[in-house]
Amino acid sequence: MAMVYLISGGIGWLIGVIAHRIPDAFYGLVLGILVAEIYLLRKRLTRLEGSAKGIVPKAEKIVAESPVERDAPVHPVPEPPIPHGPFRETRVEADYERESALDLPDAPEPPPVFADETLAAPAKIPETKTDTFSSLPGRLVEYLKNFFTTGNVVTKIGVIVLFFGFSFLLKYAAQRNLIPIEFRLIGVFLAGLGMLGAGWRLRMREMMYGLILQGGGVGVLYLTVFAAARFYHLLPYGFAFAVMFCLVALSGILAVLQDARALAVSGIIGGFLAPVLMSTGSGSHVALFSYYALLNLGIVGIAWHKSWRELNLIGFGFTFVIASLWGGKYYRPGYFSTTEPFLILFFLYYVIISVLYALRQPLNLKGYVDGTLVFGVPLAAFGLQYGLVRNFEYGLAISALCLGLFYILLATILWRRISGLRAVVESFLAFGVVFGSLAIPLALDGRWTSAAWAIEGAAILWIGARQNRILPRIFGILLQAGSGVSFLLASHLPFRQIPVANSFFVGCLLISLAGLFSSWYLTKKSEILHQWERYAAIPLMVWGIAWWFGGAFQEIDRFVGWQDQVSAALIHAAGSFLLMDIIGRRLVWKQFAYPSLFLLPVMGLASLHHLGSSGDLHLFARMGFLAWGISFCAQYRLLFTCETIWPERMVRLWHQFTLWLLIFVLARESAYYVDVLLQVGWTWQFCVRGVVPGVMVMALLSQGDRLSWPVRRFHDAYFGMGAGIPVLYLFAWAVFTTLYHGDPAPLQFVPVINPMELTQIYLLFIVLQWIGRQKEWLRRFDFQPDRPVLSIMVYAAGFLLLNAMVARTIHFWADVPYTIPGLYGSVLFQAAISILWGMTALITTLGATRKGSRVVWIIGALILSLVVIKLFIVDLAGTGTVARIISFLGVGSLMLLIGYFSPLPPARHQEVS
Repeated sequence: MAMVYLISGGIGWLIGVIAHRIPDAFYGLVLGILVAEIYLLRKRLTRLEGSAKGIVPKAEKIVAESPVERDAPVHPVPEPPIPHGPFRETRVEADYERESALDLPDAPEPPPVFADETLAAPAKIPETKTDTFSSLPGRLVEYLKNFFTTGNVVTKIGVIVLFFGFSFLLKYAAQRNLIPIEFRLIGVFLAGLGMLGAGWRLRMREMMYGLILQGGGVGVLYLTVFAAARFYHLLPYGFAFAVMFCLVALSGILAVLQDARALAVSGIIGGFLAPVLMSTGSGSHVALFSYYALLNLGIVGIAWHKSWRELNLIGFGFTFVIASLWGGKYYRPGYFSTTEPFLILFFLYYVIISVLYALRQPLNLKGYVDGTLVFGVPLAAFGLQYGLVRNFEYGLAISALCLGLFYILLATILWRRISGLRAVVESFLAFGVVFGSLAIPLALDGRWTSAAWAIEGAAILWIGARQNRILPRIFGILLQAGSGVSFLLASHLPFRQIPVANSFFVGCLLISLAGLFSSWYLTKKSEILHQWERYAAIPLMVWGIAWWFGGAFQEIDRFVGWQDQVSAALIHAAGSFLLMDIIGRRLVWKQFAYPSLFLLPVMGLASLHHLGSSGDLHLFARMGFLAWGISFCAQYRLLFTCETIWPERMVRLWHQFTLWLLIFVLARESAYYVDVLLQVGWTWQFCVRGVVPGVMVMALLSQGDRLSWPVRRFHDAYFGMGAGIPVLYLFAWAVFTTLYHGDPAPLQFVPVINPMELTQIYLLFIVLQWIGRQKEWLRRFDFQPDRPVLSIMVYAAGFLLLNAMVARTIHFWADVPYTIPGLYGSVLFQAAISILWGMTALITTLGATRKGSRVVWIIGALILSLVVIKLFIVDLAGTGTVARIISFLGVGSLMLLIGYFSPLPPARHQEVS
């Protein structure tokens, strides 16, 4: 990271040069070095003192515990002598390598080496952890100090001065035309070749000196060729760029062959500074960027063999800083076609360099990420791209999308083909996700953006599950939740009025698919999840299903006529739950079979639609017949396929509810069509609402066992509670319809032979049939069918029906209102009821006498008692009427018959144990 500050200093120096204030920039740099020198010396002194305090006690302890003789002298091994000579600093390159190494913690001061191995062995180098970022300014200062204070300082500074001297000489000679330009350039070129050749010859004897000369020579050659082609047009551009390419290749080859990072750095710096120093501000940007493309190609070539971070950062800094300065001052929209290719090329160069840098690390550091390049390159490139495409519609969105796809593709290739680059791959993948996400709001409205973020959240969750990383999984879930909220906030935005193919429905669909995929994948990877994470799969599934149905119902509300909305929703629900069942079985996703349980409640709610309304609003209207047919087929299909997945008790209960719903729907629709056909009164509708359930129960009791599925498979569910609830309804219907007059219009009323009373008789018969067949099932609920309790209830209902028959007959034949006050005030009705009750008591007591049932006889006697009480309380008030006379005479006669033919049966003797 120290090189980042070096680049920043170089940029400042470069700005000073452009502003023609080179002395000020140089003086500022020197002053900073002097200040840093004082700080660095103090820091180093403090560190040495601390190391000495820690090492001396340890050494004394080692000497005290050593088995050797304590009085034996211990002599430290002397360091090897340093050769004398004008260039005796032979370790300068090593110092340069150490100071320019990767951004790793500083190596600790080595402990003193003792002559006696026994004493030296226990000593260990203490491990130190230094805050890397806090020491960056010190490292930069230390690097500059070493450059200007170690090695052959005179040669280093001399080459820099010579380089500027050649530049100023060329500029001065050009301004005054002292020497023909051809000879001037040839002379400078030969001088550069001389420096390069001399440096090559001296590489074995004085390596550092030779490397400095070679670097300066390469820079001079860059400068000369560029000036000859760019400013004086003495060389064709093609030939000049070919020569420059050769110089780039030459400097790279020399640096690689000699393992000379300094040569590569000096050559590249010279190459980048050449056009800046010689610039007049009126040149071609194509030539400038082509030249920089060649320089960067050389850096790529060197990066293929060496992991020289300084070289990479220098190239990156010069390229993008100079490109930014040029763009801010000279760029016009008309230059897009000639600048965009260069930006893409530079971007690709440094992406490749960042990958090569990670590959060329030692084994213990392989995959090490150069954060400056990995994170700086896309940010710098995208910033420049914004300046190029800001005037184009969707330009920035397309750029972000392409950048995101590029990084995702690159991460995929590296992950599959090269091992050990996990950090690089994850960094690239993160940039792919970020730029892909950024493209969405740049191009789309709020709904599309939210939907795309939901898909992105599912993708991030998928990656987190595959890599067994919890943070991406959490972020993916939160991103989906945020996308849903964002979608709802943007729901007020207009969209195209095209069914299904509009942003609202597609957005809901994408959010739904993202949630369902996340739920399935978390379920699939449940073994690697934390315990609390496993509970997230169900909410995600509910989230996805809610968005699926919400989007569909919104489409139905907008684009389907109100008459068909319920039918359309029913078809959609049936198809959706069937699809869920198929997907759940294909993906072995057991949890996805449970939402299909909600088809039955949806059908139940739909069956109540327009309940009680008149007109053409009924369940089978328009496409309703098709919708209900599909729904019941889907429901029974789900009951068949999911009976091994759903809880057994739930399966049985759902079979029963499905049967009840089928009876309700058929009864309701049958009543509607009978009413449409006859269009008179309510009697026929009431009768149909009783007859249809009765017929279905009777069919179940008589023919149900022929169906192996579902009736025989769930025998108790259908014949027990499944038929029991409809039977209870039939009984209640038969009892409560006695309060209705039962007008059979358009037919004439005939006692017993009329639709209402025939229906009541038929339903009571079905109730008795069911009680007789389900005795074993009734015993499970503490009912004793052998005892006459249930039968007595049915007979009581029959007795009530007989009273209703008499009341209806009086109503239709004697024009007595069929109301409680009207019937109570009718003397004819009171007389008829008295005789009916007496006849009932007679029949009951006669039957009890024959069977020897004292209980039944007492019931008959109670009825007879009620008749007597009624005679003296109600009928006695009308002694002058024929009806009252007949009632008294008739009841008295019946009592005589009962007393003669049906005396009280004797009590049964029971054995006492």
